[in-house]
Amino acid sequence: MRVFFNARHDAHDVKSEFYHGHIIPPLDDPRRMGIIRDALAHKISARLVDPADHGMAPIWAVHDKDYLAFLAHAWQDWQQAGYDGDAIPAIWPAHGFCDGGSLPGDDVTRPGDMTGQTPASRHILKKLGYYAYAIDTPIGEGSWQAAYWGAQTALSAADAVLQDGEASFCLGRPAGHHAHAARYGGYCLLNNAAIAAQHLRAKGVERIAILDIDQDHGDGTQQIFYHRGDVLTVSIHANPDTHFPFFTGYAHEQGADAGYGANLNLPLADGVGFAGFEAAMAQAAAKIARFNADMLMISLGVNGHEFEPFGRLGLTTADYEKIGGQIAQFGLRTLFVMEGGYAHDVIGENVAAVLAGYLAGVRNVADT
Repeated sequence: MRVFFNARHDAHDVKSEFYHGHIIPPLDDPRRMGIIRDALAHKISARLVDPADHGMAPIWAVHDKDYLAFLAHAWQDWQQAGYDGDAIPAIWPAHGFCDGGSLPGDDVTRPGDMTGQTPASRHILKKLGYYAYAIDTPIGEGSWQAAYWGAQTALSAADAVLQDGEASFCLGRPAGHHAHAARYGGYCLLNNAAIAAQHLRAKGVERIAILDIDQDHGDGTQQIFYHRGDVLTVSIHANPDTHFPFFTGYAHEQGADAGYGANLNLPLADGVGFAGFEAAMAQAAAKIARFNADMLMISLGVNGHEFEPFGRLGLTTADYEKIGGQIAQFGLRTLFVMEGGYAHDVIGENVAAVLAGYLAGVRNVADT
């Protein structure tokens, strides 16, 4: 399998994060990518491919331009304001203070005018609090570079699948599925899967299904496509009553306007294991079949594993290989985009298991 690799990912090298009341080294560590890359080379003889630069146009097609300008300059603005270290928000607009609340399917793609000032004149702490919805995603000197090339990696992988139909994997960080059109959090700055999906739509792919198997709800992807019927978003994730991002991911969130019925959330109880996940996959498969998708994108997170720091679902490495086989049964052109997974001891094995299971499933389908 081709693996499009964001070799510039390690520019996003922040020093700490706030976790359960403590300041710790960041769980989204640059070493994750090397571990996965090496595991894929061993397990599936992956072929590494450098991404091409598609420029900003495909990113502008998904994300708000003021938000992108903020990301590109946040660290420099932070430094110029006299702060040391990584840029971290300290205050947020509460409900009722402005139009900055984040609701299921929020279709705000251009932020409201916070103060009547131009974006450039706003204080960096104000901008951080406006665009961030969580404290968990510090911005460092190289964060924009890494995020930009993460998007280019997804775009290049999407082009390859469109060209010849062979599955590809976008391996990069930061992850993307928590990034909204104009908000960030959950370690995500740009929504790589959404950018790739919109790029494919612009190239003539009529109906795209995005299946998110990360343990966290893909809230950013949901928000971006919530009012559209041409991109189906399906997310299998832990119960948002007790798990990040908490405020979205419920079964009643089905899309709105032209997008009503084109969003499916399948929240799972803690410890469901493969039996529960398999049942959700069957529901996802039925939904995608009814949608009559032309292409499938997988937001691939492996943080539901039993050894993961956030792991709630009780999945094993063998389970992830079975999940890969289930994905193959969809019979669609498929693009995998890397999302979460933070346990260095198992992340490489788990990602490799999904892709190995997928490749074995494709061979089985071809033989029948």
